[in-house]
Amino acid sequence: MRALFRFIFKNHFVFLFLLLEGISFIFIIQFNDFQKSRFMEYSRNVSSYIYTNLQSFREYFNLRTRNDILNTENARLRNLIESLESIERDTAIIANNARRINYIYTPARVINNTINKQNNYLTVNKGRLQGVYPEMAVISDQGVVGIVKATSDNFATVLPVLNRDFRLSAKNKRNNYFGIIEWDGRSVESVKLNEIPIHIDIREGDTIVTSGYSAIFPEGIPVGIVETVSPSDENFHEVKVKLGTNFRNLVHVNLVRYIYKDEQESLEKESGL
Repeated sequence: MRALFRFIFKNHFVFLFLLLEGISFIFIIQFNDFQKSRFMEYSRNVSSYIYTNLQSFREYFNLRTRNDILNTENARLRNLIESLESIERDTAIIANNARRINYIYTPARVINNTINKQNNYLTVNKGRLQGVYPEMAVISDQGVVGIVKATSDNFATVLPVLNRDFRLSAKNKRNNYFGIIEWDGRSVESVKLNEIPIHIDIREGDTIVTSGYSAIFPEGIPVGIVETVSPSDENFHEVKVKLGTNFRNLVHVNLVRYIYKDEQESLEKESGL
């Protein structure tokens, strides 16, 4: 306290000068219309600037909540689309038995993610209690992510595209010729589309999507864009596909359950397929 008093006493002329300056400034603003209007305009600009930046600051910290809401809404809309696709509209709305709900979408958040290994994995915050089971497809708003590998009550691990053991049937959206998506363990941004015969027309810029030839992924989910095409041998193209999903900042995903998976696989097994 003594040190504070000494500081004030030592600098009392400076404080007195600032006080008088402040009083003078107030008198100038108070009794001069031009200066008063300019000061009020400047004050509004400063207040607006501060409010805008505070609002942006608050919105930044609300992004996680907003993204969770958007991901939940995205899953709800996907489920709604599935429902609408099971309805045929004519003069009245009647059920169309040939079109039924095939997939159920569950939103989830990625809570762990590796990208620097040969056999990478993801962990998401949904499990058996939320209706998540092994061999469910995992997608994002950008495209294919992977396949559920194992589950606990409230969590699931995912075998992503960036895993040497991952395989996916995919096709060229332009002409429907299909091959197998595999990762060569090199880039986190691209994969290989194998088993495309040399006589098949495939070009840089073509869109690659899921073929639907499995009981896991719906047809037409984006995989990526053809980046390069070159002959690997006399029989097949070597196709490099730039992934649509950015695994470096992956947060929100949807877990996709194919309702008739067990029935389809059981029939195919009985048929020797």
